[in-house]
Amino acid sequence: MIGMRRRAVTVAVVTVLLASLGLPPAVGAKLAGDKVRLGVIMPQAGLFVDWGQHGLIGAEFARDEINAAGGIGGLPLELVVADDRGDPKESVTLTRRLAQTDRVLMIHGSISSSSAGVMFPLSASLKVPIITPTAAAPGLTDKFRPWAYTMNPGAARALGTGLAALRKHHPNVKKATILYNSADAISKAEGEGVMPPTFKQANIELLDSITFQTGDLDFSAQVTRALAKQPDLLFLGSGSREAALIAKEARKQGFKGPIHGGVATATPDLIALGGDAVEGWYTTTYGPNSSGLAMYDQLFISKMCVETSGVTNKPDDLESDRDKLAKCWSGLKSYDGAIGAVTMNELGVNVGQIWALTVKRGVFTLAE
Repeated sequence: MIGMRRRAVTVAVVTVLLASLGLPPAVGAKLAGDKVRLGVIMPQAGLFVDWGQHGLIGAEFARDEINAAGGIGGLPLELVVADDRGDPKESVTLTRRLAQTDRVLMIHGSISSSSAGVMFPLSASLKVPIITPTAAAPGLTDKFRPWAYTMNPGAARALGTGLAALRKHHPNVKKATILYNSADAISKAEGEGVMPPTFKQANIELLDSITFQTGDLDFSAQVTRALAKQPDLLFLGSGSREAALIAKEARKQGFKGPIHGGVATATPDLIALGGDAVEGWYTTTYGPNSSGLAMYDQLFISKMCVETSGVTNKPDDLESDRDKLAKCWSGLKSYDGAIGAVTMNELGVNVGQIWALTVKRGVFTLAE
């Protein structure tokens, strides 16, 4: 089981999964100072609040385990946490604050590709490593090596995997319509850059592409237009809340075919809000409750890098310490994490495992 109907149950699942992983004793040279400070930017409100809340839980769980086992290089880990509310403008402000005022060694976050898209240029100009657990838009990290990283293997790989699983169960799918949020970076990338060639490669005719905006509540016009050409399949590039509303409207208007959601729809909110309308939904993930477990892994990888790359934690060495951490992350190979093996490619993208999911009897399950 990958997700649950209610957020509280999902949080409990994250906690159990993290607790089962165990933790080796702290190792590494004694560092200067009285603590190791790492920055965390996680939305606790807004479009991606569900992902952000799970991400913060994973980070705090890792911090507590690390400190209980002796900290990092003999010092306690302190998380300097900031809430960008899913607003890229806030992401920029908080990135500058954490890097320049709080002087953290590195930054973990944020959640969305829109936020990562404005944070990663700062990673290069400020020379501070930034690792996002979930952002998946193509090309996010390419120009900002070796400072920008994502734990998400990417939307192109993920959605190709999801479509293959869907067609295994619905082999007669021949025609599709895309609906996507043009105001959100990952949804726009899925709707414009990823799914059209993915459909073409799969010999599925793309009938229409229809846009909407963050905050829209009435999707009757978009759905009417989408169904007018009688597609066999709908693809929805959006957050889970808008996706649930569109699914309800599509079912209300009589659509009975499969629906494939973008990478941002693999959250409990989709099921809680969509109910029966999202039964049979297809999407993908790179780990159960991926934002929480990815953040958990990120902090343990950062602990390993601090302890093995020659970081001193001296205030005067901040620039060289950040450089050492960036080089450690760039060389990461086959780290055995909660989300599976983590390996960074030359573009700073994790090339790990992807799972196709479907909603069955009100829960996300592996689409076998």
